[in-house]
Amino acid sequence: MKFPKKLLIAGYLLLLVASWITMSNRSAPLPATGNWREFRIPLAHSESAPLRYRIFLGSDPSKPPVLLLHGSPMASHSFDALIEKLPRDRTYIIPDLPGFGESAFGFTDYSFIAQAKALDQLLERETTIPAHVVAYSQGGGPALELYAISPGKIASLTLLSSIGVQEHELTGDYFLNHTLHGVQLTVLTAIRWAMPHFGLLDDFLLNTRYAKNFYQGDMRPLRSRLENFHPPAIIIHGEADGLVPASAAREHHRILPQSSIRWLEGGHMALFSKPAQIEKILTPFFLLVDSGNATTRSQATAARIAAAREPFSNHPRKLTNATLYITLFGIAFATFASEDLACLIAGLLAARGIVPLPDAMLACFAGIWTGDMLLYFIGRYGGRWLVTRRPLRWLISPRSLASATTFLNKRGAATILATRFMPGTRLPLYLAAGIVRLPIHKMALWFAIAAALWAFPVVALVAYFGEKTSEWLMESGKLVFPSVIIFLFLAWLITRLASSLATHQGRRILLAKYHRLTRWEFWPAYVLYIPVILALIPTAIRRRNLLAITACNPGIPHSGIIGESKSQILTHLLSSGKVPDFILIPENAPDKPALAQTWIARNQLTYPLVIKPDTGERGSGVRILHSPAELHSELTRRTEPTILQAYIPGDEFGILYIFPPGEKSPHISSLTRKTLTHIICDGTRTLRQLILDDPRAYLSHRYFFQTHQERLDTVPPAGEKIILAPLGTHCRGSLFLNGSDLITPALTAEIHRISQTFPGFHLGRYDIRCPSEADLIAGKNLRIIELNGLTSEPTHIYHPHTPFASGLRALISQWRTAHAIGVMNAVAGAKTSSFRELFHLLRVK
Repeated sequence: MKFPKKLLIAGYLLLLVASWITMSNRSAPLPATGNWREFRIPLAHSESAPLRYRIFLGSDPSKPPVLLLHGSPMASHSFDALIEKLPRDRTYIIPDLPGFGESAFGFTDYSFIAQAKALDQLLERETTIPAHVVAYSQGGGPALELYAISPGKIASLTLLSSIGVQEHELTGDYFLNHTLHGVQLTVLTAIRWAMPHFGLLDDFLLNTRYAKNFYQGDMRPLRSRLENFHPPAIIIHGEADGLVPASAAREHHRILPQSSIRWLEGGHMALFSKPAQIEKILTPFFLLVDSGNATTRSQATAARIAAAREPFSNHPRKLTNATLYITLFGIAFATFASEDLACLIAGLLAARGIVPLPDAMLACFAGIWTGDMLLYFIGRYGGRWLVTRRPLRWLISPRSLASATTFLNKRGAATILATRFMPGTRLPLYLAAGIVRLPIHKMALWFAIAAALWAFPVVALVAYFGEKTSEWLMESGKLVFPSVIIFLFLAWLITRLASSLATHQGRRILLAKYHRLTRWEFWPAYVLYIPVILALIPTAIRRRNLLAITACNPGIPHSGIIGESKSQILTHLLSSGKVPDFILIPENAPDKPALAQTWIARNQLTYPLVIKPDTGERGSGVRILHSPAELHSELTRRTEPTILQAYIPGDEFGILYIFPPGEKSPHISSLTRKTLTHIICDGTRTLRQLILDDPRAYLSHRYFFQTHQERLDTVPPAGEKIILAPLGTHCRGSLFLNGSDLITPALTAEIHRISQTFPGFHLGRYDIRCPSEADLIAGKNLRIIELNGLTSEPTHIYHPHTPFASGLRALISQWRTAHAIGVMNAVAGAKTSSFRELFHLLRVK
């Protein structure tokens, strides 16, 4: 069974809302077994959250307790194996840090400082004796911040595979690390809120709380915390630790002159694999500290203290050898997905000194050039066959490929340079270069020049400005990750603008985008109709009938609010004598082309003809057919009921007719001249150039480029008139002009006469053609192309430069009038639609 797409989307959204509600109400009781305790940590806005911890009471309460701090994304259970080995003469306190394990719910701040404050309160509650702190992995952050807050509460520090100095974490650079953690948090947060998982994802180790802990955990102050740490310390680290490298442990050992260092075989998971060895190190260390014989910072040797005072270079780690080559390969490979983004990231890595600038530039160049050559070889050896197969057919149309082939045949490989600065043109052009078999050595050279012209300056500029920007961000204390996103977006925007401004075509397209953005006639329909609906709701409530508007036109199902049949409406108007010949071809007709040809012969019609879906809006699916071949192609591919209609030449107009029940005279509230956009050729410019240079056509260049793709790069003869928009539809490039000066009593009377042949029709817009404006004024020779019901628009509002407020007022006024007519009809016994019926219409549409 195939479910409608809208129903599936609605079901998914309902599941999503239910998942959000479930996540927001999640909590967990305190475990009944396992020595668990809890107390509440005060938060902002008079709220609090439970910090939960396990406590194993020792036989000798006089001995300092041990505070065991887990890493991320783990919890207190990571110490289970070690607890089994440790002697039970002292107390062990093992909290689940805020955001983890049993302390997962209620907290929003997972920073080292916030966790350290929670630990400070925990120690305040459980002991009056300074504690030995054992910090594993990410737990080193809150441990060091705890010492900064309450130094008197720590007897000793054990860094067990622990983080510390920023310079040995990931890239070694806070700016880049924070950016990576921000990306990770953003991705996991998006997955969490976009998937209906009902909290299951929150129970995975790699969840948003873990990501937030890394994002909020600032390691920059930890060097200072280590340099000012005075109690005894010991470092236990795996020799092959791949998460916190051994170099980090050595640096911690250097700047903690009182510390000793013990190496374990293995990596970061030594806590789980070697608990017995760790116990044999910890127990003697605790006893040594308890006896007062352990070395503190002030008691360290002069040589160790001098070594600790040696400055550390704040330059980030440069990648070397295999790591560098893997990173460069990743940059090159990333250009296959997005050349711009790969160049921006490469420039940022160079700015921070992670990758040498020449290497970054060459990696981007190599990736772009390789990708271009791959497209060429796909075209050369795969030919047109591959282009018709997924996934290439999703990315490139046969028309764009044909246009690119024509362009290359006329202008040669030099066009490759221009396409580097013309977004959206490279894919079809490079495939076409292979299909027409341009020489490989020449294409390789031109691709290399084009790639160099793009990759080298972009990476270099991003590196230069990225270095300045990142240093400023680090010094100013601004939020790094949001600032990086803004910087990358601005850099991407500048590169796109630069590529567009480099060519005449790019500048005209950019200007068209600007004007379509600033002129509301090109805005999406919902921008208009959201305020219209909001304005209509109070009126409907006041009249005590929310859906009375669906009784506005009792003669049209649901008054024509959605999904009305054009053929049924035209059939009602046949007695007016103004409807052109038409036929409805059912979707399941056995031989649609034969049925159409029989109808054409019977009515002695000639081409062109008009084909359109029986239900549709805004000109969707409407085409003018010029030959039997086009007719056969269209009827074969269409799967919905289709209207075939005689083509009526002449001028086209939109006339909005309103005749409320009980009134004596009707009126035309809107009349629109529909001007079909056209150009006059000059014999020197291509059709593409003519479209872009036309003061109106360039605004709809995307649609015109698509519909006239075969001729775009040809030069039409001087004086030829090309109608770009053969249909009077605004979204397909036609110009709508206010024609209120054409409204006359004779026209109004004729429209009223036509409307009276359709019982139950009170409000709607006629799309009419007639030979001239003179005929229209006189109400003569009118031919009805379509009649639209309730959702008809007063299309004169799309007259260029009409104020947005004026257009909105006209729409609101019309819908209020329609609702008033619906109320009168409902009182007279007309049926109003139900919400269920409207939902069904939306579902099947």
